[in-house]
Order: sequence, then structure tokens, then C-alpha cells
Amino acid sequence: MPEFAATRSIHVGDVRITFLADGGGIVQPLALYPASTAAGWQAHPDLLDQEGRFITSIGGFLIERGAHVVAVDMGIGPQTVDFPGFGPFSGGGYLDSLAQTGVAPGAVTDVIFTHLHLDHCGWATQPANGGRRLTYPNARYWVTQTEWDFWYGGDNPAGPHPLFVQQPLKELVQFIRGGDEILAGITAVATPGHTPGHISLRIDAGGQRVYLTGDVLHGAMQLQKRDWSVAFDVDAALARQSREQLYGELTQPNTIVAVNHFSDAVFGRISQEGENFRWTPLAA
Repeated sequence: MPEFAATRSIHVGDVRITFLADGGGIVQPLALYPASTAAGWQAHPDLLDQEGRFITSIGGFLIERGAHVVAVDMGIGPQTVDFPGFGPFSGGGYLDSLAQTGVAPGAVTDVIFTHLHLDHCGWATQPANGGRRLTYPNARYWVTQTEWDFWYGGDNPAGPHPLFVQQPLKELVQFIRGGDEILAGITAVATPGHTPGHISLRIDAGGQRVYLTGDVLHGAMQLQKRDWSVAFDVDAALARQSREQLYGELTQPNTIVAVNHFSDAVFGRISQEGENFRWTPLAA
């Protein structure tokens, strides 16, 4: 039975990268992947629960390297959101996961958003004294301008909350583009489609690379069912193009791939298997 991925750290060179588990979704698979079929899912029973629902993890990452402590995406927050026809997406564990690392919120120097869907920026602020306060009060905040401009000023329920995310960050966000080295050894990679300004991150350390892929992928079966785009893709064709273009990098030797939404394990390796690809989780 698949489960939400748990908090876990890996070490690569002088970098510690931790998945900060927040919760997950229990979702109708045919709704989440509109191109999928009941017959197609029979090849992937390991991704479905006993009632045939798809299990998807929700969380973010923490990168620790020298003086830099970097949060990448921030979960969905302490809430349950039920999208009609899909199922519930819930969070609440993010701060407990952060506490397991021993890192205090005030020590986080930077926050990088791969994109601004609600399940990636939900802990940007939290309730305090009848208002809201930044979870990471001392951090710089990074996002692409394309992404910020796409969402800012709107109230799309799938996007950043107008009062809890947009207003608190509007004077703080700094803009990045694909190809920018945001911090030493952390480079933005343009992967648009899921949202217009979506990026992935490449971390170079100790002769190895780690790709934090954001929402380029959502389920391991997409490596074989390559036309199964997720319903929340703003541009499904462009999202698939970004996936296909990235595979050449993700399959390189000495490359670890991290995927926010995979069940059970978010760290692994991707290898070519005939015309398709295979996911192998990192050993515990």
C-alpha cells in the first residue's frame, strides 16, 4: 500500500537535503490524470490504495550548505482542501518536519518557489496574534517573474492565497529566470507548462547532481505512461515537453532526482528502459 512520503535527509558532498513532509492527497486517479484509463492503471497497483485511489505526497525541501539554509516550496499548510471530483489534499506536518532537522525558522536564509500552486506555498505565513506572520522571517524569497505575474492579483483556489501569500510577499519577492545560479551550486532550470513560470533546481555538489523537479512529474507511472499529464497542468503539451527535455539530464550518471509528490519515497534515480524510463527509490 502506498503511503505519503516521510521526512528524510540525504547528504551529497557538503550539502544536506531534507524532504519536509507536510501531508498528501488521496485522489481519484482518472480525475487527476484525464488521459489515463482504468485498464492502464492495472499496471500500477502499487500506486493505488485499497479503494483504488491515487496517493500523492505533499511537502517541501530544505537545502543546507555552509551559511545558506534554503527552503524550496512550503507545502499546503495546516488545512484540508477538497477539490470536487478529485478528493482531499491535506497538510499540517511541515513545521514538525522542519523541527526534526534542528533548523530554526529564523535560520532559513532563502526560500525558492518552483511555482505557486497552493500546495507549494501554503506555509508562507501562519496565524499570529490575530494576523499573519512569515514562517521564515529572515529569508529572501525567489520566484520567476512569469510565475508571480500569472497569479498575482487573482484568487484562483489552486493558486497562492491573496491574503496569506500574495500580500505578505509582494514587497519581498526577487525574480529569477531559468539558467540563473541563485546561490552557489543551486541553479534554476526552466521547466514551464505545469504553470507558466515553473522551474526545477539543479544542485551541484561533490561531483554529483541533485535535481529538485517540483511538479514536472507527479506519479512514477508517468515515466511509462508519458502522455498522462496531470489535470492541474496549465499547459499540458508544454508540461510534457519540459518533462521530455529534462530526461536527458535526469538519467545522467551521479544524478539523484527528488520529486515532491511521489508516494513512499521522493528521492531516487531515473534510468532509461527501452523507449521509456524507470524510477528506483534511493535505499533507506
